[in-house]
Amino acid sequence: MKKVVMAIAISAIFILAGCVEKKAEKAKTLTMNMNGFIKFTQNDTERNMDNATYTYSEKLKSLDKGDILIIEDTIKNMTYNAQYNATLVNFSSNGSARLPFKGDLKNKFQSGEKVKINLHIIEDIFTTPYQGHTWNIDVESFEELWDSQNHTQRQLLSPDIMIPI
Repeated sequence: MKKVVMAIAISAIFILAGCVEKKAEKAKTLTMNMNGFIKFTQNDTERNMDNATYTYSEKLKSLDKGDILIIEDTIKNMTYNAQYNATLVNFSSNGSARLPFKGDLKNKFQSGEKVKINLHIIEDIFTTPYQGHTWNIDVESFEELWDSQNHTQRQLLSPDIMIPI
């Protein structure tokens, strides 16, 4: 009996001291085409606003911070705009959906090429003034599409996030 009590006491000391570490959960990964991505962001985003406490949250229902969403699709066409030094890329699964990338990508990619874009889920918690109040904002977004310093969506995406497959 003394041995059992001693074993429990030693186990408790290790747990309380932090010597036994819980294994981290593995990141979840979802893969879809651009059309699926558009539907996912429309249907999987939960927004909550509380005007009494001045809090706003925008969370993904199916993914959490650290998870990865992969878009795999075929480039339908690309349009370069020299004035903005940006290329709009349309994808085959949804011809009207396009992503704006920095620079001229026509020498790097071509229509009909299959590509993937890895998007990492992040959380951005910040405060912002709005209508005379300080609002507490909690947003889950995609690291590659979100500017965490300015707390806004990126206007132009890095061409490095699109990879030929």
